Amino acid sequence: MSRKRCLRWICVLCFPLLGICLAPVGGQAQEKEGKPAALTLDMAERFIAAAKAKAQAEGWTMSFAVVDSAGNPVALARMDGARWLTAGVAQSKAFTSATLRRTSKEVGELAQTRPQLFSSIASLAGRPLLLAGGGLPLIIKGELLGGVGASGGTEDQDAECARAGLTAIGGE
Repeated sequence: MSRKRCLRWICVLCFPLLGICLAPVGGQAQEKEGKPAALTLDMAERFIAAAKAKAQAEGWTMSFAVVDSAGNPVALARMDGARWLTAGVAQSKAFTSATLRRTSKEVGELAQTRPQLFSSIASLAGRPLLLAGGGLPLIIKGELLGGVGASGGTEDQDAECARAGLTAIGGE
């Protein structure tokens, strides 16, 4: 089979899968109590403040990112002393979680069983998927609003700080 034909088949098979992954689940796009949930800058800043407080309490220097449901940045912060690369890593973790509606660690586990599929999805998305712990979907009242990411510690430390930030804003 020619390379061009092979790429065509990959696209034919990946687009429907991507559509399934990105489709609203269980009424996520529906309004709740007459008012749709929305990710605001204030909410993103409160996430970052709580995640940063957790990191400071533990003596960790980290970066934090919040993206909307389309993966676009809402807020990004890098603590003094955090390595420069952590900001981009946190943003990629948040994008991964928002795009695939799973923790970035779960996505990493899934990618191990289907590496070519995830490579294709990353190519279609146009942005890197980061398959390591520390990215969480931002879900409030059952509705996906975006994703959050933390980077600078171990995967467990990153996830711990991201979870602290989500708890502060009522995330699930």
